Amino acid sequence: MKIGLFNYSDNLGGAARATFRIHKSLLNEGYNSTLYVNKKNTKDNSIKTSPYMIDKNFYNIRTNLISKFVKVTNPRIKSYNSPSILPSSWPKFINNSDIDLVHLNWINAEMMSIEDIAKIKKPMIWTFHDMWPFLGSQHLSNNDKYIDLKNFENKNFLDKIFNLNEWTYFRKKKNWINPIQIVTPSQWLADCVKQSELMNSWPVETVPHPIDIDFWKPDAEENSRELLGINSDKIILVYGADGGIESFNKGFDLLLKSLEKLEDHHKDLVLCIFGNETDIKLKLNYTVINFGKITEDKKLRQIYRAADLCVVPSRKESFCQVALEAQSCGTPVIAFSVGGLKDIIEHNITGYLIKPFDIEFFSMSIKNFINNKKKIFIIKNNARKRVERLFSMSSVAKKYINIYKKILKV
Repeated sequence: MKIGLFNYSDNLGGAARATFRIHKSLLNEGYNSTLYVNKKNTKDNSIKTSPYMIDKNFYNIRTNLISKFVKVTNPRIKSYNSPSILPSSWPKFINNSDIDLVHLNWINAEMMSIEDIAKIKKPMIWTFHDMWPFLGSQHLSNNDKYIDLKNFENKNFLDKIFNLNEWTYFRKKKNWINPIQIVTPSQWLADCVKQSELMNSWPVETVPHPIDIDFWKPDAEENSRELLGINSDKIILVYGADGGIESFNKGFDLLLKSLEKLEDHHKDLVLCIFGNETDIKLKLNYTVINFGKITEDKKLRQIYRAADLCVVPSRKESFCQVALEAQSCGTPVIAFSVGGLKDIIEHNITGYLIKPFDIEFFSMSIKNFINNKKKIFIIKNNARKRVERLFSMSSVAKKYINIYKKILKV
């Protein structure tokens, strides 16, 4: 069985990290897996780019061109949108290859067009990393539910002329006639698929993203705080996200409001932030350390190990690599009870799930946690054990293999 996974990048963003880990988990189990990307940043020989010049050398031009198109046609759009317009050579490559099964992942940023996906003639599965496949051009809906035809309202003059979201949606509806096996990393995202107008009849299964539990693990002998230059007596909270503190969806503003209510702990508190590509300018009553964009997993593992608590104030999450990595390192997580976080965290066992978006209770949970050393010890152990049981690369690979075999009927 020759498996071809397709994702825009091999290491940029949460979807890339998840896809790479799925790929590695298959290799570890002895399966013939190749990861195909538009943008390769690692030197891994099992990761390939397109052999065609149009895909290999012009992906940045394609992405920039469509980005300008989105801004010109829909200037009100603030969030990231993917109309997926430009054709690529990927369908030609796939159909002429010896790949037995095509495993699509995050194929946006003009890696493949909507029409390209319909041209693929090989057996396929598609792991969703966000809501884009069943929305229009958006990657996340504006509310907690799916978007269907009833949600496309022409709210102003420009929308009546050309609504990018609606146009993209109807192209999907026109081209994607034959259902594809869907895999979602969380039950929440699976439920969204089942409610969607576009894909409610498509087969869907839930398989979590895997993690290397032999790498992402606690290490009592490593003095992570000393290596990071942090006083060992401090209470360390870690917040990390693609986009850092700028991403509205990641909820850094909600975290700040929660921490404002911890005045009696400010002198002992250190907030460690990673994911920001620029300097952080915050006037706060407690210490903030900005680690910037982390490119080395060893450094990221050190940060998790040094932390007492990982805080995830996200407004939406289809999964959450940060929460999984932290728990695998034995670091408990406090998060709002949204999306895939409900699959990763077991409330009051491996961390805390707070009613969205109760700032008071989020703050109180942080305070109660850092004041209860016995509870900290128990939750740290529980978090690690649950990751070992449910999210190991071996267990996830076996679930994918079962799906592959079902599709290929082998």
